[in-house]
Amino acid sequence: MTGSEARVQPIPPPEMNVIEISPCRLSSGRQWVLPASKSHLIRWIALASQSRGAIRIKHVGELGEDSINMIRGLRSLGAEIQISDGMVDVSATSRTFPRIPGKRIDMGNSGTGFRFMLALASSMGSVSEITGDISLRSRPFEVITGALAELGCSVSKGVRGGFMVSGPAVPGKVVLDLSKGSQPLSALLVAAPSMGVDIEVKIHGNIVSQRYLKLTYGICKSTGSGNEFSDQNVRIVPWDVTLPEEVTVPSESSLTPVIMLLERLHGVDLGSGNLVDSDLVAPEVNWLRSNDSGRLDLTAASDLVTPAAALLAIGGGGKIVGVGHAQRKESKRMATTEKLLSDFGLKAHVRPGGVIEVPGNQSPDRPEEDVRTYSDHRVAMTAMALASLVGATIEGESCIGATHPSFHQMLMAISS
Repeated sequence: MTGSEARVQPIPPPEMNVIEISPCRLSSGRQWVLPASKSHLIRWIALASQSRGAIRIKHVGELGEDSINMIRGLRSLGAEIQISDGMVDVSATSRTFPRIPGKRIDMGNSGTGFRFMLALASSMGSVSEITGDISLRSRPFEVITGALAELGCSVSKGVRGGFMVSGPAVPGKVVLDLSKGSQPLSALLVAAPSMGVDIEVKIHGNIVSQRYLKLTYGICKSTGSGNEFSDQNVRIVPWDVTLPEEVTVPSESSLTPVIMLLERLHGVDLGSGNLVDSDLVAPEVNWLRSNDSGRLDLTAASDLVTPAAALLAIGGGGKIVGVGHAQRKESKRMATTEKLLSDFGLKAHVRPGGVIEVPGNQSPDRPEEDVRTYSDHRVAMTAMALASLVGATIEGESCIGATHPSFHQMLMAISS
């Protein structure tokens, strides 16, 4: 039996998806390789599928299930996409895109992909069923479904929990509340070449995750879009998608705080200082790298909240603000962050207004009961990082596949 097999043993029955992680020591000298950024990849392949051209998308690191499910969904609509080592090739399709899918489209746990797929499917006159796993089906999608309905599309909840959507859309005006997330506007913009109608958008609320929205506009501009972003009223106009021959997408930098947590727990260097190669979360990650206490605003990067709270707990403590919209993520992430830290004997207190207060100078303890992950990959990876120091039995760790399927194997490879 190898060392890694001794440390992590499945607990029967297999379908329970429970692992036992024993305390271990991590060694330095090996740089962690993060997966490809799903935010970049999903936008590029969605746009490329609507082009008459072809593109090669290069990446370092693996593809998560969210990216794979988006590729499968686009193939169901007629896209020609091939995956090879370090590359995703989108070819000029000889058929109409989007075409009516032969069966329901399962987006797994990808909220981004789900919203984008709803918008793309709305360009067709026939009904498409877009669904996902239990966690995704329980999440709120009223902003994008309401917008599609305002544009004349038919959108209804199916008997199995997914959505039935049909178009075609008509020109019109929509109101989007972007205080809950920017993805609905990104979805309408990315699907505009297929929807083929002018859309006037009135924006309500303080925009969160604004960098992701600017990423969408930037990638669209790279394919010929003349649409410009405004924080009040925007107009979306369709365009003919033109593609560069090749692009390279960065790594999933939003996972960097998990690697930083491993480094600080074990006093090792896993190269986290070299992992941020996009601007999406750079300011917040740099703050965490330079500070172990204080006030951290995650309005633009709420995905970091769980490992960031753990870093503050083992550091000097502080306050995380601007994460109220994280309650709409894979899990109710403010509450699950508080619960996860509590499982490991760490205190964190959720306050009104999207605030989490975290006392400092804490040390994790081995949980007395199984640790739940709530089908949330970021909660699960944070749990596994903490467990690498004190041990734990973790339920539902397979959800890490959404972004970083090999996280567990890489962790075991550097442990002893």
